[in-house]
Parts: sequence; C-alpha cells; structure tokens
Amino acid sequence: MKRKFTRTFFALLVFSLSLSCSGPKNIIKLEPENENGKWLYGQNFVSDSLYGIIYEVGFDKQMDNKYWFDFNIVNRSNMPVLIDPAEFYCEAYDAAQNPLTPEKIAAIDPEEEIFELEKELSRNEARQKNQLGLTLFAAGIDIATGIATATDDNPHNNHNRTHLLYDVQGAKIENEFEEQSLSQLVDSWKSSTIRKTTLESMYSMQGRVFFPSFPEASYIKIILPVDEDFIEFGFKQVQYPVKP
Repeated sequence: MKRKFTRTFFALLVFSLSLSCSGPKNIIKLEPENENGKWLYGQNFVSDSLYGIIYEVGFDKQMDNKYWFDFNIVNRSNMPVLIDPAEFYCEAYDAAQNPLTPEKIAAIDPEEEIFELEKELSRNEARQKNQLGLTLFAAGIDIATGIATATDDNPHNNHNRTHLLYDVQGAKIENEFEEQSLSQLVDSWKSSTIRKTTLESMYSMQGRVFFPSFPEASYIKIILPVDEDFIEFGFKQVQYPVKP
C-alpha cells in the first residue's frame, strides 16, 4: 500500500512539474513586404507618401501583447494636417491571406492610456493621504499596548504588543513606489509616443505607436489615414523559436 501511494505521489509530482515548467516564447518579428525601405541602427523603415504627407514606419518589437512601431511623419503639403494615432489601424491575416480580424483594429490611444494612469495616480494620492491618518492611529495603538503590557503585573503578557506601525509603514512605502512607477509611465507616454497633433506644413514629428499583437497571424497590415484616403504597409510575421 505504501509503495502504491509513493508511486502515485511521484507521478503527480512529475505531472505538476511538467505543467509548471514552460519554455521561452518565440521571438516575433514583422518583416516589411516592401523591400525598398531604409535601415537605421538595425531597424528597417518603410515609407510612403500621399498628398504630401510622408509616413516612415519601422517595426521595433513585440512585447506585452503589443507591436511596437517607430514613426516619422512629415507634412510636405501646404496645409496643416491632424495626426491622431487613435485613427491608425491594423489588420491580421493567416497564411492564405484570409482575415483573422472581422474589422480593423485601432492602435492604442495614448490619450486614453495617460488618462487611465492619471486616474490611478489620483487614487494613489488619496491612499497616501489616508495613510497619514493610519500611521498616527497605528503609532497610538502601539504606544498604548506597550504601556499596557509594561504596567501589567503578569510578566507573560510582555510580548503581547502590537506592531501596526511597521505594517502601515510598509504599505506607505509600497504606495510611494507605485506612485513613482505610475509617474514614470505617464512621462513615457507623454514624451515618447505619437500623440494627437495638428502638424503644420513643412514640419515633422517622431514617436512610438502601439498596436495589439496577433501571434497566430502570418501577415499584418498597418493602415494610416491621409485626408479621406489611406496609406497601407504590409508586413510578414515571422516567429523565431528560442531553445531552452
């Protein structure tokens, strides 16, 4: 009976370990279908223009379920043009060029991301204000219990002290780290992305644009508006296995 139990336990252990162990993910790259692009520090940029608006687009990486692209946009027309990444779209296709998305998928809107982060910062600020009251309350409780146990005639109660201040201070530090991280994210979105901008004639802008990723796709198409028309860039998705 003992041997049977041991074998069963060992089998369950091996099965659990096999479930918990996972290999490295494939590295995903998007290679432009148009080979007439230019290279810049190892990054392949493709470009096209329409009505004097020039888009230069370079795939950077796939991370956090997003495609990361670097954009350079130039307005060579004689009129200002509104650039809004919320109107940038992508489509995914399988190997037979059948669409995997029922409709065009919008790029990640920086304004929405910044707004959500700012709301979380506001919540964090409220938590920190509440933390001040909790700190004073916890310190008072710790002092009171310390006095009570010190003046108690029973020596066995000397260890019965609260340590609320320590726990509250730990939560305070955690909130401060979270605030710093959120602030850095807000700054990054504000400074490094293409944001909604009226691009004046003969001016350019550079920044990053994020699209939802589709690991199961074979082809990706980026669709960028110009007035009532579009510029399209096609990419072949290639997955490179990584050995453990």
